[in-house]
Amino acid sequence: MFRRRTRQFLYAGMVGAGIIGILFAGYAVHASKHLQEVRASLKQQYEAEISMLNQASEDLVAGWTLAREKTAGERITRQDLASVTMAVNHVPDNWIRASEQIVGKAVKITVSPNTIITESLLYEEGAVPDDLRYREMGFIQLPGELKAKDVVDVRIQFPTGQDYILLSKKRIESLSPGVITATLDEAEILLLSSGIVDAYLHKASIYALKYVEPFLQREAIPTYPPSDAVLQVIRKDPNIVEKAEHALTSSLRAGLEGDLAAVSPQRAAEFVGGKSGMKAAQPAQSTTDSFVFDGAQGE
Repeated sequence: MFRRRTRQFLYAGMVGAGIIGILFAGYAVHASKHLQEVRASLKQQYEAEISMLNQASEDLVAGWTLAREKTAGERITRQDLASVTMAVNHVPDNWIRASEQIVGKAVKITVSPNTIITESLLYEEGAVPDDLRYREMGFIQLPGELKAKDVVDVRIQFPTGQDYILLSKKRIESLSPGVITATLDEAEILLLSSGIVDAYLHKASIYALKYVEPFLQREAIPTYPPSDAVLQVIRKDPNIVEKAEHALTSSLRAGLEGDLAAVSPQRAAEFVGGKSGMKAAQPAQSTTDSFVFDGAQGE
């Protein structure tokens, strides 16, 4: 009896072990199949990513960006450039890729570092003419916020209200109190000389107006017509230009001194102390805006 039960237990254990073995084998087969599917999926995914990377590497283009900020009108040097590689679909069509097409040109607007350099950002000035000269001018009424490298038109206004452009789109090369320096060619020098004498003879005013976006705005066309009478005066007395320029400069200085004399000692002390610097600067602004040589009315 005992042996029969033992054999039954053994048979039952063997059957259970067989079932467990079958289940384990089935699980192993399923797990192996799933693992193979995962491997195949990962392999396919990696191959797709590698293919995309290879394609992207083929579509990369090299070009240039700015390494430092450049203000409007500044020329770009080789040291201002930084090489960069980007995907072709992430850059504009007019992106400049050759440094030779960038160096020596100037930017139209202020450009921050890491900006992609395109053709529309740059301009190139023409060749420097042989008759170009620096001209200092201390007889022009200047805008209150004028700075070096600003661009202006120089105009002349007569007491009759007639207003003409003497010089167009001149860049201020340097600026000292009341005196600007710009480059003029021979024709502009002669035109300016005529305007100076005209202002001296007819009590006109010569003043400057600043461009808002000089490298985006078109150059104005000079409209001042020098009269034969003025040209005859210049021919007869070459020193008349110097006399007229001196008279205009003296007139500007006289107006400035008159405005300064009108400032009260208390107001001057406030200006020196820095308590109301902006208010103390207003009389000088008024001089620029409204003072006219020998009583002529300006803008």
